[in-house]
Amino acid sequence: MLLTHLSPASLGRSRTSTRRICRDIARLVAEEFEIDAAAMMAPTRGAPRAAFARQVAMYLAHVGFALSFEAIGRAFDRDRTTVSHACRVVEDSRDDAGLDRRLAALEAMCTICGECLDGTSHVDI
Repeated sequence: MLLTHLSPASLGRSRTSTRRICRDIARLVAEEFEIDAAAMMAPTRGAPRAAFARQVAMYLAHVGFALSFEAIGRAFDRDRTTVSHACRVVEDSRDDAGLDRRLAALEAMCTICGECLDGTSHVDI
């Protein structure tokens, strides 16, 4: 049986849209953390600041867009266990009040963007 009647939209987000979402989150986080977005997407760990910013971007993709660890890993060219570790590291780092405020602001931006993508937003952007 052919499944030609199923579109990527009917199956959930396509890999292309997942990569785009992760790339956009990476740019947002890079701007917030004042680092080069390309450093976050590099195949190596890189500098500690870039590595932490990448962890934040992975965390936001998971909590802000409900993307799976596997999908985020593909977008960042990392293993799903690396994404899981990133989410734990960022969640544990939220004990720092200043970082927690920054993350809350980034999460709010992701929520608004996610609603705009889904067509459920009542915010004009």
